Amino acid sequence: MMKSTRMRVTPDRYDTIVLSTSRAIASQSVTLTDENVQLLNDCVAALRPGGLLFVYGQPARLPPYAVHLARQLTFKYWIALDIADAPRTGALKPSHLGLLLFWKPGGKFQINNTTVRVPHATCAACGKPLKDWGGKKHLMNPTGTALADVWRDLPRREIHEHVIPSDVLARIQALTERPGMVFTQVVEDAVPAVADRGPAAPSRSPRTAGIPTNHIHHTDCVSFLDSCPPGSFDLCFADPPYNLAKLYSDYDDARAAQEYLAWCDRWLTGMARALKPGGALFVLNLPVWAIHHAVLLHRHLEFHHWIAWDALSEPRGKLMPAHYALLYYTKPGSPPTRNPIPPPAAPTYCLRAKCIRERKAAGHDQKVELSDIWFDIHRIRHKRDRDHHPCQLPEKLMERIITMTTKPGDVVFDPFGGTGTTAIVAKQLGRQFVLTELDPDYVRIATERLASSGPRARVARPRAADSKREVELYLQKLAQTLKRLPTADEIAPMMLEKIDRLYPYRSAALKRCRVVLTP
Repeated sequence: MMKSTRMRVTPDRYDTIVLSTSRAIASQSVTLTDENVQLLNDCVAALRPGGLLFVYGQPARLPPYAVHLARQLTFKYWIALDIADAPRTGALKPSHLGLLLFWKPGGKFQINNTTVRVPHATCAACGKPLKDWGGKKHLMNPTGTALADVWRDLPRREIHEHVIPSDVLARIQALTERPGMVFTQVVEDAVPAVADRGPAAPSRSPRTAGIPTNHIHHTDCVSFLDSCPPGSFDLCFADPPYNLAKLYSDYDDARAAQEYLAWCDRWLTGMARALKPGGALFVLNLPVWAIHHAVLLHRHLEFHHWIAWDALSEPRGKLMPAHYALLYYTKPGSPPTRNPIPPPAAPTYCLRAKCIRERKAAGHDQKVELSDIWFDIHRIRHKRDRDHHPCQLPEKLMERIITMTTKPGDVVFDPFGGTGTTAIVAKQLGRQFVLTELDPDYVRIATERLASSGPRARVARPRAADSKREVELYLQKLAQTLKRLPTADEIAPMMLEKIDRLYPYRSAALKRCRVVLTP
């Protein structure tokens, strides 16, 4: 193990480097010191092409490291480690420590995702698999579930030092081990943190003068925020387009990265300015973008949590991004609102509605303290529960955020109003709301939903005549007989027709039967 703010640099020497960052001496936002930057540059230089750099540390501390490294390496994952057993000091129990994973281009990205797995867990109440496979239980790999970017299977413990724990280090070694691999660990010395926040906000600010509340404004959020007086809102929540080329009605979601981030900086800065002292700001995005949002917000607001929303709704066959980053900040100048909220059910229970009803009736309902890793709320899975929007949020998520950080009568602002979930939940909880939305179709849908004011009707949809499950079970049985993947000539013509109708290409169906061939 190396312990230094410098390392001996032999270019292109290491396949894997694990860097433990020092704890920030200051409690608030930081920029990198010259020593930090030199150490990161040394690590990059020492990596071989195709090499991996893991960076471990406190969520408040990691974003500046991530943004600096993203200029030289390819960001792959922010792995949320649910390992800290610390007392709650604010609204949430801080259990989350971060583990960045960067890849050096020039060689193949390799991790042992097929051999490093977590045993399948079952619900303590109903005995079914803890993960809801959404009717795809036949795709469960018998050797265990693949790792995602939230590691909740390791034990929690008191964290007394900034060096990466041995069990986390052992998993990294297992994921990256291969013949001839050169591995090293680097531990950063403690260095003073450099504050980088703008001027403090005044203790009193004008409220929503001139801004109609309980209204969805059909306008661009940036220009709208420019017109808002400082201190207009008690809570700002943003769930922006993720720059993934999704099919929105009236927005180009394939912007170049720098253009996208520059646009985000404008509405983030506007929300920070329009927030009242003591008000809360939440931003939901993918970790690759959230690292940049955090660096900007560190300069204006007080960081509370990088909440890892563990919302993976279906199984994947490799290390997959399962979590969304939910950044939680407040504005200095007044005490923030922190309301108690109901604790979630223990993570040993599943989230199936039938199981929830039966275990509550039986008194089998253990609770746990709410931490900064949210595992009990899933994305909306079924089309019957969704409006015409590619990324509609579950109402339960907004209920938690609004209840936790506002009081009745407070004003909630959402710059990307979509189909109105934020407004509907705010109205139900006795809060005022202000939404902006650029798409006239979404404004219409949101207005209609608000006018109905009742629970959302669930629409029964007929099951498709052709079932992927039927095809995949057939292919799995055939693969077990052949002890290999079947060729097209070995598949019944009727099944080939179904494969061509249900899948974009034949190999997409064939790869679903590999689980039965796992040794």
